[in-house]
Amino acid sequence: MEIFITMLDGTSHPLTVSPQDTVGSLKIRIQDKLGEPAETQRLVCDNGQRITLGDDSRTLGSYNLRSGSRVSLLVTRPSTIQVFLRNEKGQTKTFHIRPDESVKDFRMRVQETEGVPESQQRLIHEGREMMAGKLKDYDVKEMSTIYLALRLRGG
Repeated sequence: MEIFITMLDGTSHPLTVSPQDTVGSLKIRIQDKLGEPAETQRLVCDNGQRITLGDDSRTLGSYNLRSGSRVSLLVTRPSTIQVFLRNEKGQTKTFHIRPDESVKDFRMRVQETEGVPESQQRLIHEGREMMAGKLKDYDVKEMSTIYLALRLRGG
């Protein structure tokens, strides 16, 4: 069956699905087609009444989606979360971050507040040094503590 994914800007994208497909698999298909990560998608169907497709394990048929159904795609961006940075002196500072923030951007913020150049920072979370990528790659969550250690000079 063919359903239509409608964006907030009014654009519509046809997608061929089966009533046995789950909401989770639909989100993956939308991710592949439109590039929006599945975890940021909120799907709402309006077939006479507004139904939020909130359970990723339920089938599309269980939500009474039929051929021609219109599903609105709402994209939610992650809000900021609070994490702590503990420096080498044992002092703790609070940072408000986005989980998809890059380690490099966080290093620059640490440089601004702590005065430690990026090149001398060792950021450690749960025993892993944070080198590159995004903070969420290192499982940084709300209320996480990141430890700042200084690189040793010399050779």
